[in-house]
Amino acid sequence: MYEKSFYIEGEVWNNAFSFKRRQDKKLYVTNIINWTIDDVKLWTEKVFEDFDFDWKLVSFSWLKNFVKFDFDWKECIIFDNHNHAFYFWCEAYKNKIIDLDAKLIHIDEHSDMRDPNIYIENNDLINLEKIFDYTNFTLNVWNYIIPAIKSSLVKEVYQIRNETNIKEFNLVDDKNIILNIDLDFFSPWLDFIDYQLKLDFIKKMIKKSSFITIASSPFFIDQTLAIKVFKDIFK
Repeated sequence: MYEKSFYIEGEVWNNAFSFKRRQDKKLYVTNIINWTIDDVKLWTEKVFEDFDFDWKLVSFSWLKNFVKFDFDWKECIIFDNHNHAFYFWCEAYKNKIIDLDAKLIHIDEHSDMRDPNIYIENNDLINLEKIFDYTNFTLNVWNYIIPAIKSSLVKEVYQIRNETNIKEFNLVDDKNIILNIDLDFFSPWLDFIDYQLKLDFIKKMIKKSSFITIASSPFFIDQTLAIKVFKDIFK
């Protein structure tokens, strides 16, 4: 469903943030390619815009393309805004890469557990056209995990947001695990967590996982740094 790029122009999805206060009221959603990590490149189209903590309007661009690639015999997808993860989890379910009631390892600066109060039914999880519209016109970067729980796509969520979460994490081997990485876990705000500790933990979780999604989170981490971290993880 992401074969062609397009613009979101209404007060929906991530475009709803500060919609009435912004002048250019549209955001870009790029297409996906099957390639390698070397094809993860910055682009110039605006994919997120909002007022920062100093009430300054800031705009962010990210990838020329979303990229689907294989790593350690696992299918991985990198994209910009994190709500796209919901679509790709459903696609992975339809393709029998994961099953219902998956365990979700969520590595992120934020919980992303706000409730959109609008859900997808379990029997719609393989209707990718409906899932695509729901992901891109209803969900946003804060609220895509609760719908996955409500639809039985995900049963358990393991939040990895600090050093204690890393050191105390213990999950027995399981074939039905989604690893969901937000590269803002490496933002300067979280530099108090050792960089190598974070890398080593993620690489360990890659080996346990069935399917891997990665978000660059343009609003929350410099995208040049995000690409560096991404390549440190998957090189």
